[in-house]
Amino acid sequence: MKVEELNAAIGSGEIGELIHVVEARQRKVLSKIADAICARDGVRLVLVCGGSAAGKTTTAKRLVTQLKVNDRFALHLSTDDYFVGDDRTPRDENGEFDYEHVECVDIARLVSDLNALFRGEAIPVRRFDFTTHTPRITEKWIMLPADGFVVLEGIHALNPRLTEGVAESAKYRVLIDPHPSLAVDGAPMTPQDARFLRRMVRDNQFRKMPPSTTVSLWPKVLAGETRWIEPFRASADALFDSYLVYEPAVLKPYVGGLLEKARHELGDRPEIVSKIELLSKVDIAPTDLVPGDSILRETIGGSQLEY
Repeated sequence: MKVEELNAAIGSGEIGELIHVVEARQRKVLSKIADAICARDGVRLVLVCGGSAAGKTTTAKRLVTQLKVNDRFALHLSTDDYFVGDDRTPRDENGEFDYEHVECVDIARLVSDLNALFRGEAIPVRRFDFTTHTPRITEKWIMLPADGFVVLEGIHALNPRLTEGVAESAKYRVLIDPHPSLAVDGAPMTPQDARFLRRMVRDNQFRKMPPSTTVSLWPKVLAGETRWIEPFRASADALFDSYLVYEPAVLKPYVGGLLEKARHELGDRPEIVSKIELLSKVDIAPTDLVPGDSILRETIGGSQLEY
């Protein structure tokens, strides 16, 4: 879709119908993935992988719903809740915490919990406090029925190291990546550009992170993804495009001011200026038209899903 077509839909009031169709198309794809999972004998673990701000958590939760539509019980787990904490987090060559490293995850505990669930045993729910950077065990316990699935999401989900000790035949792998389909001046954004805009809004909304910090950390995030996701991309059983062609029009009022603030603090860096110029050509779409289970709600807030 050309940006002129998106702006025309916003101006004519037809944007609501466009959003409805785009969101329905994503649900249809997830439904087909759920069908494929259920059709494969022996699958117990659905691994959902994607880069930062690809929409992993919302996609995993929506996939749980689609599996339940097929009358199959599913539990959602996040590798984030198995982070080891800063006392055990690996450091990079500069002595700084390497939060992208696979050893940030307590792999032994994760695999132990997964296999316990597959045996029908109850396990306590883990949570990770991102304020104190410490893991904790909650008072809640969960179990999995004999034909149930665990849907596990995280940037390392495709890495065999993460689930070493779980039978390979029990795994189904899903890779999430937004592939922008909105053409501005004849060319679409890159997947990294799309995720960057989402991340800047999310960092500010939910982590109170200054936009200049998001910009400064981004190259390190991409380097970590190159190291920890790209080598395993070909192992995915299914691909899911998490991009929504209308999303720049919804994100614009959230991210526009953040980009300008980053520009003021960091100067006219190309990665900032290019996104400001792109958004200048997009009109604003009403946020209240975004469905409560949309991937965008993971970024802007107001989701009907529990995170």
